[in-house]
Amino acid sequence: MRLIRRPPDRWRNLAQELGKFASIGAVNTVVNLAIFNLLLPIGPLKANVVATAVATTCSYFMNRHWTYRHLPKSSLRREYGLFFALNVVGLIIESMILFIARYGMHFDEHTDVLAFNIAKFGGLALGTAFRFWSYRRFVFGAHRPAVPDEEETARTSADGTVVGDAAR
Repeated sequence: MRLIRRPPDRWRNLAQELGKFASIGAVNTVVNLAIFNLLLPIGPLKANVVATAVATTCSYFMNRHWTYRHLPKSSLRREYGLFFALNVVGLIIESMILFIARYGMHFDEHTDVLAFNIAKFGGLALGTAFRFWSYRRFVFGAHRPAVPDEEETARTSADGTVVGDAAR
């Protein structure tokens, strides 16, 4: 009976995290796109860097205090450092799409604003998928208590004595 209830709880928790993450993502997408469009005349890649930096900072605090508040906290420096580093990877994903739009397709930031917004949105979608996975895996979920598997706890040495957690 316990095994039957466990997967739905996991899926429900994951769905709740994903819903909160998506809500925060929607807010920060608006922030990101607003700053991007405001700064687009200075160039799409520069505008993307500034917009992403601002949205990243907002996103960190929202995710830490709402989406992942049920997980143990580690130091602000560690979490934000990892969060920011993983957002740099997300920024690179977004910027590659914008780079292709600007230099591969020769879009102009003054006349092809809609095309840049479509490219930006596509990059955001790919970057967001990476961010959800990486935040959960490395930033906010990294300090979950490890559940030892049965093989590790029941390991025995060559002479038959029990070693590891099972020896306690």
